[in-house]
Amino acid sequence: MTTPAADERETALWRALTLMGRRLQGILEQRLQASVGISVPDFEILSALARSEDGRMRAGELGEMLGWEKSRTSHHVSRMEARDLVSRVTCHEDLRGTWVEIRSQGRLKEAAAQRVHADAVRAALTDILEPDETDALARTAMRVLDGNPLSTCRVEIDRLAVSLGVAEPSAR
Repeated sequence: MTTPAADERETALWRALTLMGRRLQGILEQRLQASVGISVPDFEILSALARSEDGRMRAGELGEMLGWEKSRTSHHVSRMEARDLVSRVTCHEDLRGTWVEIRSQGRLKEAAAQRVHADAVRAALTDILEPDETDALARTAMRVLDGNPLSTCRVEIDRLAVSLGVAEPSAR
């Protein structure tokens, strides 16, 4: 039995969501590069590290949170390390493990980028939508993420659900 091709509306919906995601990423990329001199992936890494308890995360945990392959995480961290935004630190508890740690230059860039990010999110998304539309979009995004378990970033998806108000914090 063969699956029928996507109909015109399904194809249009997929395309609209794809374009929306690319446009939002492009707006943020452009603003971060112009204002702070970092990329969206740089910002994602710096934000994750800044949110962590002690400004560092295991490299594998960082890649999993971002939904990135191990090699992509490693290459990107190397580029950021060369710009003195992060450093790698050997994990003494597990000599095979490596921590990625935010450096002072990375903290400065991350703080500046947070303001640029907030302005971009408002201008490109939340100022355009009505409050009930943002609530519906949040629920829809989480439903799609939950309905596609291929993702390796479960902890991040759960964190987002709590931040969006569509799930209760777990008692871990």
